[in-house]
Amino acid sequence: MRAAASNKRMRVETITRKGKEFAVIPVKALQRLMEDAEMLADVKAYDAAKARLEDGEDELIPLEMTERRLRGEPALRIWREHRQFTQEQLAKKAKVSRALIAAIETKRKAGSVRTWKKLGAALDVVVGVASVVSRRWNSDRKA
Repeated sequence: MRAAASNKRMRVETITRKGKEFAVIPVKALQRLMEDAEMLADVKAYDAAKARLEDGEDELIPLEMTERRLRGEPALRIWREHRQFTQEQLAKKAKVSRALIAAIETKRKAGSVRTWKKLGAALDVVVGVASVVSRRWNSDRKA
């Protein structure tokens, strides 16, 4: 091993194995570098999320909506009210009957896949098997 140019924070040595040069640093210094890298990744993720919000590509879901869903309220009613639609307005926009919306919201009917797709498009949400998620929130999270 030979000593490399040192910096004030840590002592770095280099070693060569099979023609490749490696840096050897104290474990505490490595841990500090890893923590700094994680913090940088968090800051970048925050900045990207903030930019998506500012550009209208994403939206924040109010805590009240989550709490209502956890209490068992129908997702359709929660999203309809969040988007400030009456049942009649949503029915017109989605091209389904108001009675069907009322039946889904009161859990008397489940609604077909076709109906849910229409409702999702009208509410600007993605309808999944177990959830209804903002279309803007879901757009960047596809695998």
